Amino acid sequence: MTKKPGETRILFATDIHGSESTFRKFVNGAKFYQADVLVLGGDITGKMIVPIVKQNDGSYIALFAGQQRKATTPDEVKALESTIRKSGAYAAFVDQSEYESLQSDPKKQDDLFRSLMKQTLLNWVELIDERLKGTEVVCYVTGGNDDHQEAIDLIKDTEHVRNPEQRVVCVDGIHEMASLGWSNSTPWKTPRECSEQDLATRIESIVSQVKDMDNAIFNFHVPPVDSQLDSCMQLDDSVYPPKPILAGGQPVIFGAGSKSVRDAITKYQPLVSLHGHIHESRAATKIGRTLCLNPGSDYGETILRAAVVNLSYKKVKSQFVSG
Repeated sequence: MTKKPGETRILFATDIHGSESTFRKFVNGAKFYQADVLVLGGDITGKMIVPIVKQNDGSYIALFAGQQRKATTPDEVKALESTIRKSGAYAAFVDQSEYESLQSDPKKQDDLFRSLMKQTLLNWVELIDERLKGTEVVCYVTGGNDDHQEAIDLIKDTEHVRNPEQRVVCVDGIHEMASLGWSNSTPWKTPRECSEQDLATRIESIVSQVKDMDNAIFNFHVPPVDSQLDSCMQLDDSVYPPKPILAGGQPVIFGAGSKSVRDAITKYQPLVSLHGHIHESRAATKIGRTLCLNPGSDYGETILRAAVVNLSYKKVKSQFVSG
């Protein structure tokens, strides 16, 4: 998709869930796709720790993806750590006694997880500034429902990084972007989810600050309900972990998105609305005049799913890309 003079090009991706490889592809995408603006739209942190346990003979062992992995040389250890980090998990080097202590103490596990999560996020902010040095590209990083608030609060504005969470920013002098990473309730009881009523209040408090809705961008992590951007298996949350609800032996598919988000899009009709949350629902649709996009996510395979969005005055064009 060729960018015309006067257009602003956004590269939008979401739901990378801690995957180091997918994150690096996204940042490098600024140059590859000739983007003026990067938007990383939520669920950016990982979900788990994988201990890499030092053995008495100097080798290391990790239980990863259901298999025991052993590394004996420095190169093998480095490769094992890299594989874990690419998947979105956090690698933690421990000895046997530390490992046993972690296994018996959930609080220690949680403290270590939060420490690694926050340090990785800070490292990523530094990497963005490093990779975008010498350019005018700005990367807007928002959280999602899976991200802890304490991690999102660490994202401070730097030369090339902005945290637009729950506020309105102008990305190019014309187009304002309203961002919100919270979601409606999910079966997983994630850190940043709430009732539809609460979500509607949060949305209203943000979009009320938009001055020109004809050129506005909504950057809401959760997609609008029943929009094709939110189709997934319906889960039974009376058990944990939740399990798929079946009908005739087949999973029931439904729209897991938010009514409040759909109502806001219908009411305000921004130029474009960017979403994620439902990894398998890579789709584009229109609600009234508003182009709604979910590029999907395949972070577990270290594939970057993204959308290239070209903006001009009251006009938008988009294309999904993968790499």
